[in-house]
Amino acid sequence: MNWDFFKRTKKYPADLYTKEYKEEVLCSIENDNQWTKIPLAFLFMLSKSDEEKVRTAQILHKCVMNLTYTQMANLDTIFRDRTSMDWSYDWGNESPRNLLLTSMNEEERVSILGLCTFHPNGYFREKALHTLANFETGREIPFFLFRCNDWVPEIRRVARMNFENRISIKYGKEIVQNLPIVFKLRNAKRADHSVLIEKILQFLAQKEAIAFLEQGTKSEFNKVRFFCYKIMIHSKTFNKEALLNYLLQESEPHLRFILMKEILNDISIKKFNDIFPILSRDKFPKIRVEVLQKYNTFHLKESIPILEETLLDKNGSIRSIARYLLEKQNITNFVSYYKRVIHQGPNEKYRGALLGLGEVANKDHIDLVLPFLQDDKVGLIKAAIRTIRMLDGNTYKNEFIHLLSHEHRGVSKEATRSLQSTFFQDMETAIYHVYQNAQYDHTKYNAAVLLCSLPKWNSLPYIILFYVCKEDQSVSHLGKLQLVNWLATFNKTFSIPDKEQINYIQFALKNHGKKLIEEEKRQIEFYIKGF
Repeated sequence: MNWDFFKRTKKYPADLYTKEYKEEVLCSIENDNQWTKIPLAFLFMLSKSDEEKVRTAQILHKCVMNLTYTQMANLDTIFRDRTSMDWSYDWGNESPRNLLLTSMNEEERVSILGLCTFHPNGYFREKALHTLANFETGREIPFFLFRCNDWVPEIRRVARMNFENRISIKYGKEIVQNLPIVFKLRNAKRADHSVLIEKILQFLAQKEAIAFLEQGTKSEFNKVRFFCYKIMIHSKTFNKEALLNYLLQESEPHLRFILMKEILNDISIKKFNDIFPILSRDKFPKIRVEVLQKYNTFHLKESIPILEETLLDKNGSIRSIARYLLEKQNITNFVSYYKRVIHQGPNEKYRGALLGLGEVANKDHIDLVLPFLQDDKVGLIKAAIRTIRMLDGNTYKNEFIHLLSHEHRGVSKEATRSLQSTFFQDMETAIYHVYQNAQYDHTKYNAAVLLCSLPKWNSLPYIILFYVCKEDQSVSHLGKLQLVNWLATFNKTFSIPDKEQINYIQFALKNHGKKLIEEEKRQIEFYIKGF
């Protein structure tokens, strides 16, 4: 006799959730790219419903395909978070094959098995690696690489064996695409991966692999291009002309700098002369500095006109290195040089001359700079403000306050920075007047920034006022952030407020206290109590 009512139906992880909840999670991944929910959606793969499996697999595969290597690494960590997985199910006795269906295409299967290798259960991860080894699409490579640094030695061994089996021309493209993961192993602590990394370097140093490195230099990911360039330099298989071509097509300045260093290393004077016009115009200041120094080494006597021209460069570090190299040739009268350029009349080098003057002159030369505060070129006004700040900012606070109301946002911001570098507390009333009568939003915001930067007890009434500002969301947001900061740092200073300061704070609380968060208001009242 069969007593079927004693039988228990096997419950899968997907059965723990309602259909509506599962649909909500899947839609958030599919429509909003909330990839951090992948571990939760992964549980839906172990379900009695084949239809549910297929839909989940399609959504997970699509999302995984668009993840960067950094997101993949973070996803691996999220899978191990106990809050993201159901630990009550016996995953150790489960087979990753049970998550797959014949109706799934090969790419979808690789994605699902790849996610299985992230699973917190070691037995399940290992079985997933063995199953994944049967696929040869190349997309399995990043999953093997992640598990090469697994905390379980046997899993590391299996992952490394499977990856090493794929170090071949057939997988050259995929290996290059995953170079950031490869080189992350260099800093891993669980095992020594130096032999594995050396094998990869030797493989990519072969002539047959050059095409893959060249393809990698066109990757949208900076780190992939970075490691391609490093391998090119390490392998010595690329000449300086080839590296220069890569430099010219590279958009990221630090990567151009790496290439430039190798190009200039042991370069002949003839080759340097050929590329100097190109490198000396590079937008990245560090490159121009190196090139200028190299030029000075090769052409010491002939370098003076080039260095004098560079004294007017828009970048401060370039102007500084030019002065340093000229000083080594006993040329030191830079003030006269900058004054001469300014006196010559309208010049495209005015900006560099003004900033250079601020770096080497003194306050006696400010009269030469003041007229530029009225110029119609924004770049020159900003340069003049910065120069005056460097020479004698405290004396010209009124000019800076006037420029807070300038129609151009950049000028107003430069004036704000200059005031912040001075003792501007005595200008509180004037700044508040600017705030009240501001014609432009940027003027209002910059004046609010300055008022929030006043000493502890002076700033609080303004912070409260800005907090409740309805006319300007940016000012209101500033006030809220500043109040949080004020309360958090209250005990870092121990200045005692005077009676007038307390009255202003109480007045602000009386007028606007109801619009503050109750807890914040209570804290302020507690802090001023007793003064």
